[in-house]
Amino acid sequence: KDIVGDIMACYSAHDFLIERGIIPKYTMLWDANPIMADIIKKPHKDVKYLIASRCHPSVFEKFKDYDVTVWHAMGGDDGLEKLLIKHNRREAMIAGGSSAVTRATHLAGAMGYTGEMHLFGICDANDGKNTHAMGSIIKQELMQIRVCGKWFYVAPWMALQAGDFKILAPLLKANGVRLIVHGTGLIPYVATFMGIETPDLKVRWYEKLRREMHALILLYLDLRKSPQLLGGSNAGI
Repeated sequence: KDIVGDIMACYSAHDFLIERGIIPKYTMLWDANPIMADIIKKPHKDVKYLIASRCHPSVFEKFKDYDVTVWHAMGGDDGLEKLLIKHNRREAMIAGGSSAVTRATHLAGAMGYTGEMHLFGICDANDGKNTHAMGSIIKQELMQIRVCGKWFYVAPWMALQAGDFKILAPLLKANGVRLIVHGTGLIPYVATFMGIETPDLKVRWYEKLRREMHALILLYLDLRKSPQLLGGSNAGI
């Protein structure tokens, strides 16, 4: 409630906010799975729903009496682009990675939000129990990954999301966006390596030193395991 600015919710974060008396200005949906029709249980007349054209027809049916703007998600194959060309529709397609969080940042940018972006709730508490704000409606398989010596317990899509963030965040910064990533999970931790503000996660000097040492150890081990290249006319070096 203390946030100043427009709020864009993704998926079940919509209900999470509304139950706490916070009405987001926007809610973004872009997953093509039919379960998206059930993920929001409390539609609100004051919310603008940004629904990707690739969403299932049941999603559009559910929100037919609400304020809906349709947008096009780039990625996957070129079927959508061919369809737009076929019908002479000069409409933008929005890129932005594999998850709602990363896609929402680029959608917001395309809508003119190029100043300051605060990202909340984009990772769980690293216990593998809370992959979604209101709980997942499907079973989540979990895995462990290590980032510079620190272990995280996440769903595979969350690991992919973190990889997307590493690529996409610098693009936002290059366009003048000031990112502030809240929380203490995987993406906030990754953000600390990228010079991005993380109010809830401070990196002490000894942590920075540990990271440097860990990186050197990994580089040494990698070099030891690498095959030796021999010079010659066909060596390709």
